[in-house]
Amino acid sequence: MAFFLSNSIIGQVIDFNKISISEVEAYEKNQNSTPKDTLDYFGILKNPHFDLETLVPTKALIFKRNDDDFDPQLHVWYHYDKGWSELKGKRYYWGLYNPSFKAKGNEEWLKKLSENEKGFKEKNESLKKELKSELGVPSKQRIIADNENNFVENLFWEDDEKIVKLAISFDRKLNEIPGIGIFPRFKIEVMITYK
Repeated sequence: MAFFLSNSIIGQVIDFNKISISEVEAYEKNQNSTPKDTLDYFGILKNPHFDLETLVPTKALIFKRNDDDFDPQLHVWYHYDKGWSELKGKRYYWGLYNPSFKAKGNEEWLKKLSENEKGFKEKNESLKKELKSELGVPSKQRIIADNENNFVENLFWEDDEKIVKLAISFDRKLNEIPGIGIFPRFKIEVMITYK
């Protein structure tokens, strides 16, 4: 099962199906993607809708979807078990940390992103509408923050095979952490966690 964003672009296919490691490269090539990184370890939440502590260790392959025109561009993360044999999760991620991003030297771009709350919210609403159309009413929805500093919202859907999370996190102010620099959060993600 897959859907295309109705008001959007090629390159933004959200596919709920599991695919094998041998199928990923061909599938992403068909989506006009570029391989970006391989991570030997990246923990994902086992039950993201109610447990923020229990992690499943995974290895990840990351691809950038070149036909995506949202800023920041879509990166798709495939989370496999340690032996690369079972897909544990799939992350559609419009965000900064993919994973080599550094804020230093990108201050102008980050300032530009901080002025696009409307664009981020429109993108999130479009995804929300499509996910509701495909998956029905979310089992859980929560606005975690909506204040002068940031906006954070999570929605979850669950069935016998998977948990789907739609999350937006948008920093309304760019704050500098002494000794670290700017550490902004601008992201929209659809995370599919397989049971």
